[in-house]
Amino acid sequence: MNLLKKARYGEVRGVELLADHPEVRLVLFSLQAGQEVRGKGEPRVHLLCLEGEGTLWAGERSIPATPGTLLAVEPGEAHGAKAGEGTFLVLGIITPRP
Repeated sequence: MNLLKKARYGEVRGVELLADHPEVRLVLFSLQAGQEVRGKGEPRVHLLCLEGEGTLWAGERSIPATPGTLLAVEPGEAHGAKAGEGTFLVLGIITPRP
């Protein structure tokens, strides 16, 4: 599966559930300038930037993200991603599935 081709950018942020198994849930977030996604309460989350630039955050930590940036989130910790000036494609990896 080519995740870059699955990106769906628009006026409303794109959210696509790619896999939903007891061991893992994979969610693809397609964000445009200023759009963001927030989460909290999941067991363990990893956010991986696939395309573009933006910010990944967890709790009080916030890091600039470019393709290849990975942020590990502690269980139950508030987290999210926010697009910079252009498009921002982020894969959310949740283990185990909530």
